[in-house]
Amino acid sequence: MKELKTPVRITIADGKKIDAVAMGTVGLKLMDGTSVTLSDVLYIPEVEGSLISVAKLAEKDVVAQFSKDKCVFRYGDATVMEAKRCGNVYK
Repeated sequence: MKELKTPVRITIADGKKIDAVAMGTVGLKLMDGTSVTLSDVLYIPEVEGSLISVAKLAEKDVVAQFSKDKCVFRYGDATVMEAKRCGNVYK
């Protein structure tokens, strides 16, 4: 992680604005066991978990399919990630 000279302001789902203070690279292991690296990941101290930008994933040809109880992320024919709905968020 590298500290940002100027924080990046992010607007989250409830309209609240929070600041990202650092940027770096994060490794993930997908459902099929494949490892991927996410670059330009923002660190936001106020956020306990992780937030994923569907727009940024779409730029890399990842498709997000939302239903009332889950979201499935696909790359080509492969399902790479799933998130279950918990209230108004998908985890």
